Amino acid sequence: MNLFATLNEVLNSDVLSRIAAYVDEPTEKTNKAVNGLVYTIIGGLMKRTTTEIGVNQLFNHIQKGRYEGTLTDNLATTLRDPNQTNTLITQGDEVISHLLPAMKSSIGSMISSYAGIRNSSAISLLGLTSTIVLNVLGKQVKSQKLDADGLASTLFAEREAFVNAVPDELMPRLIEKVGLHQIVNGVATPARRSAVESPGRSVASTSGSSVRSTATVTRPSVSYDPVDDSDSDNGALTKWGVGALLAVALAVGGYFVYQNTINHSGVAQDSSDLATVTGDTIQADTVTRSLAVPVEPKPQTATAAPTAVSTAAPVSTTGLSGNLSQLMTPYLGNAMLPKGRVFPLTGVAFIPGSLSLTAGSQATINELATLLKSYPQLQIQLVGYANDAQAGVTNKSLSFKRVNQIKQQLMSSGISFVRIDAIGRGTGVAKNDTSRIPKPTMRKINVKVVAK
Repeated sequence: MNLFATLNEVLNSDVLSRIAAYVDEPTEKTNKAVNGLVYTIIGGLMKRTTTEIGVNQLFNHIQKGRYEGTLTDNLATTLRDPNQTNTLITQGDEVISHLLPAMKSSIGSMISSYAGIRNSSAISLLGLTSTIVLNVLGKQVKSQKLDADGLASTLFAEREAFVNAVPDELMPRLIEKVGLHQIVNGVATPARRSAVESPGRSVASTSGSSVRSTATVTRPSVSYDPVDDSDSDNGALTKWGVGALLAVALAVGGYFVYQNTINHSGVAQDSSDLATVTGDTIQADTVTRSLAVPVEPKPQTATAAPTAVSTAAPVSTTGLSGNLSQLMTPYLGNAMLPKGRVFPLTGVAFIPGSLSLTAGSQATINELATLLKSYPQLQIQLVGYANDAQAGVTNKSLSFKRVNQIKQQLMSSGISFVRIDAIGRGTGVAKNDTSRIPKPTMRKINVKVVAK
């Protein structure tokens, strides 16, 4: 299954022009927005299916919503009717609310900024695109007779294509807004319900167990289905009877406790007072000590920052790692120099075709973390290039995973993800380059200063 190729066929020029007319936006900008939303929704659904609940919810939503792909067969005709178009948008809004909860506004603002359209148009396009994507997935489920696990695996099979297809301009925003760090780095995997259901499964009857598994697990996972929470009338009466007996028992027990409490009220009061005084004393002492903690490191923090910068080079044992501070410190310390300068991370290298750093690379990454801590206003963009990808992985995907691995290490050292963008550019040679002039491929990582 080539999901993105299928969606490109469905979202042809005729369909996009009708969508643009409905939202009253230029066709070019609408096309950019819809493509961005396709990547956003597919990425979001991949993340959703990393949990068993998410796998069940996606599958159930496709089944109950009857997303069988019939819409995609005559989509252009459907979009001629504004009322039917509005119905599709409403259906998509429900999809986002259930499958990507609390993300509607953030996705809308991201696409609005990315494509240069109104925020209201982006929200409408989000609903419409969500309905189209689920119809394409539903058609695949029906034609291949996929269960929930098969659907999740099918989505994750598109991960490499996803990393290669997302535009460089959109990828950093998409990762942060939707939280796709583990997805693009290849760490996340689809959850499988069979791991939980295996005790009650018969190995001999594979097809039958698959049907029973789908029926018993998917139904209770849907939070908006009231049928599963119902009970029989006899069960309800039994619960009320047990509750009444418990209430009587508690009332009788409470009466005897009350009598004993009156007899020993003096002792209890003294104990309570003592406990209160002791508790207040302990609390006051705890508060005093907790307030004293931040006071001590303040002068240390003020003196530690300059020391870290000045000693960054001596700490490194390699000349390459010390070179980064020597290059960047004069530039960062001069407010008159404009932002945007690019510095090579010459001390960072990976074993060919892998995500494993070489021995001397960690020192340079630590040095970069020190610079980010020493200059709190500093924001950077890590730009990776690769020309050593092996079978099954593209150079763009490899370059992107490498810079994101460095980003994760910087975040682990205490740097906020907001201050670090990461983008992979493959070999550095554009696919649409028609100059016919041979250009050398690249394998390196640069640091671009976005703010200082």
